Amino acid sequence: MLDAIGQTLGNLLGLRRSTLAVPILDGVYKPNNLLEQAEVLAEHDGMEDMAVGGDGKIYLACGAEVMALEDGGALIPVATFDAPITAMVFLPDGRRVVALGDRVEIEGAGAPLHEVAGKPLRAVTSLSLGNDGKLLICDASAQHGCDGWRHDLMEKGASGRLISHDPDTDETRVLQTGLAWAYGAWQSGDGGIVVSESWRHQLHRVGKKTQGDLPGYPARIVPTADGGFWLSLFAARMQIVKFVLSETDFRREMMATIPPEYWIAPAYRSGKDFLEPLQTGGVKQMGILKPWAPPRSYGLAVRFDARQVPVMSMHSRVGGENHGIVTVIEQGSDVFALSKGAGRLLRLDMAAIRKANAIGEAEA
Repeated sequence: MLDAIGQTLGNLLGLRRSTLAVPILDGVYKPNNLLEQAEVLAEHDGMEDMAVGGDGKIYLACGAEVMALEDGGALIPVATFDAPITAMVFLPDGRRVVALGDRVEIEGAGAPLHEVAGKPLRAVTSLSLGNDGKLLICDASAQHGCDGWRHDLMEKGASGRLISHDPDTDETRVLQTGLAWAYGAWQSGDGGIVVSESWRHQLHRVGKKTQGDLPGYPARIVPTADGGFWLSLFAARMQIVKFVLSETDFRREMMATIPPEYWIAPAYRSGKDFLEPLQTGGVKQMGILKPWAPPRSYGLAVRFDARQVPVMSMHSRVGGENHGIVTVIEQGSDVFALSKGAGRLLRLDMAAIRKANAIGEAEA
C-alpha cells in the first residue's frame, strides 16, 4: 500500500525514481548457491525445454532436435524438425508435442496448429497439460517471434494469449488475451489456471486477480506430485531496466542504434562479451565481481506448494554460470533444472534444497 501511494505521489510530482523499486531477494527468495553448485548432468548448445516422456525418461529440446537423456548424462537424438523447438510436452498417451515458434505439431496428428481464433500463432514459448489432458499453449506475443523477446519487452508488449487445445477433438479456444509475454501455464487441483507474465513479473490466475510481485522474470511452470509446482525465472529484475523503460527517447534510440544483445535488458547469460552494458556496481574490482552487483543475468527457480505459496528457492548468483533457468522438473528426490544461458542440464537433490532453505523434515 505504502509503495503504491509513493508511486502515485511520485508520478504527480514528477519524481519517477519513486517507481523504480524492485523486490529484494529475501525470505523464501534469500540467495544460495544451489544452482551454481549443482551437478552438471549434460551440456549441449541450444537447450530450450525439457519434458518427461511416457517411458519416464527426460527428453530435451536442443535446437531443432529432441534428445533422450540416458543414464550417465548421454544425449541421444530421437527426432529432428525443420526449425528450432521452442517448447515441448508429452500427452498422457505418450505422444510428443513440440512447438516450432509459430506452430504446434502433435505426433501422429494431421496438419500442425498454425492459427487460433483467426490469428496466427507467433511465439509459442510453453506447452503444458491441463487436468483434463488438454494442451495449454502460451503464445507470448502477436508482434514478435520467440527470438524477438527483447523487442517485445522494450516496446512494452502485452499481446500474448493463453490457448486451450483438445488434441482429441481439435477444439481450440482462447482463455486469456492481453498477456505481457506469456511464458508458462499450470492448472491447479481446483481447476483454476495460472499463467506467468514475464514483463509484469507475476503469475496471473485466469479470470481473477494476479498474485505476487516476483523478483525476476517468470518462465515455465511445471507441476509436482504433491499438487504444487516449480516456477523458473529466467532473469532477475534490475532497477536500471525499469528506468530505461520509463525513458522513451533513450529506449527508442537504443533500439535503433545498438544490437539487441547489447541493450540494457535482462539476459540469459552474461560476462562473455566486454561490450555488454554495465552499471557501476557491475564493474569488477581487483578482479572480483561483487555478489551484490546488479544481475544482468541470474539463475533462479522457486518451489510453490499446493496452496500456491512459495516455500523454497534455488539460485546461481551474480558472477555464476548456471543462469537463465527456463524449466525445472522434479522426479522423486531428484530435481532437474535447465539452464538456457549455460546450455546445461543440472541435477540437484531435494534434501539438499530443503536443507539450504532451512526446511526441516517435520515439514515434509
